Amino acid sequence: MTHQFPALSPEQKKELNDIALQIVSPGKGILAADESVGSMAKRLTQIGVENTEENRRFYRQILMTADDRIKNYIGGVIFFHETLYQSTDDGTPFINVIKEKNILAGIKVDKGVVTLSGTNGETTTQGLDGLAERCAQYKKDGADFAKWRCVLKISATTPSALAIMENANVLARYASICQQNGIVPIVEPEILPDGDHDLKRCQYVTEKVLGAVYKALSDHHIYLEGTLLKPNMVTPGHLCPTKYSPEEIATATVTALRRTVPPAVPGITFLSGGQSEEEATINLNAINKCPLPKPWALTFSYGRALQASALNTWRGEKENMQAAQNEFMKRAEVNSLAALGQYEASSEGEGAASQSLYIENHAY
Repeated sequence: MTHQFPALSPEQKKELNDIALQIVSPGKGILAADESVGSMAKRLTQIGVENTEENRRFYRQILMTADDRIKNYIGGVIFFHETLYQSTDDGTPFINVIKEKNILAGIKVDKGVVTLSGTNGETTTQGLDGLAERCAQYKKDGADFAKWRCVLKISATTPSALAIMENANVLARYASICQQNGIVPIVEPEILPDGDHDLKRCQYVTEKVLGAVYKALSDHHIYLEGTLLKPNMVTPGHLCPTKYSPEEIATATVTALRRTVPPAVPGITFLSGGQSEEEATINLNAINKCPLPKPWALTFSYGRALQASALNTWRGEKENMQAAQNEFMKRAEVNSLAALGQYEASSEGEGAASQSLYIENHAY
């Protein structure tokens, strides 16, 4: 017979479940503001802004100080370590700003991807060393959930069985450490959109990867009611010549999830994976309108697909702060509607929001 030591207490389980449910309350999703210093450099360079700590702080302030309507759309914000400890111009810590709006704070805890020996350029994610201590400190400092990203790629030789297994196990180890410290783990096995594979191939690989992830979570005795999943939507590769409708993408995505993700998981918060802002919203809406039974909340955990227009509007100018906030609010609102299956696309979506955000071999 298998055994589970140390088991979570009923009180610990209730806290984890309550946190997960609050994040994915109806119509709410996650703002992923956890770009590393290097990632922010790429974002800021695109708009001609120097990558200084002050510029990063001021830009994050734009997002954190959006008006009170934001609490209807955003249930959680994922921070990068630097951002978790930054404050607004008047000295109010960002974490206090969002908590006053009943938005929970999360933290990216992985240390990035490294090459997995014995594979054709595949990767695993590092950061387990010292994770328990970091989680204990983050919990003390106000974080209630965490994120860990693993990356898999579809090609003629990948993902290999080794890469699938290794990444599933590392996600399970991370999840276990988080839960022991009162932190809800967001499990993120991202299958990149790089390549020319079709929708069917992406669905097949997504099912294999998620199947392995939930086997590993079971082996590590993870309390599923106290977790969230952050997967890719099932989409064709960026170079695939065939174009698929949002309804086809939604059916493939929901089918893959129904075959692999236990109903005990409270919510699935999709990553945008380089889709344009508008595309990410339309596909999320189609997923929620899909007629197949869906036992979980299906919502968003978007970075670029919530921020691209805001960043482009700000362009490093303080006087553009309000206009940038308005762009961010607009994207948050439409994604909230999409999470309820109530978004109606308009011709406005043909502007900046329809620009592709795809980056090959995307890293954080």
